[in-house]
Amino acid sequence: MSIERASRYYTGPLAQTKDKYTESFNISVFRDFPKNQEVTYVLYTWKDGDTLTALADSVYMSPKFWWKIMEINPEIEDPMKIYPGTILKVPYGLQ
Repeated sequence: MSIERASRYYTGPLAQTKDKYTESFNISVFRDFPKNQEVTYVLYTWKDGDTLTALADSVYMSPKFWWKIMEINPEIEDPMKIYPGTILKVPYGLQ
């Protein structure tokens, strides 16, 4: 796993997690969330064929903000492995 130096996660602590579907282990960066930040969100049920970039584009008018959805859903370890029926929080009103 390689994290770009420009990434906001570059200096974050690493976490080893077990994939509940394959039983293999994944290394990921622990996302540290701001304390006491009130976040408004809507719930979205993931469908077959969905992508985070398409969802971000429909909500934020830009696919580059897919990370806003990932940050509020820390239980999603891999943005490429979101299964149909998964319920995501989609934040709005964030700066």
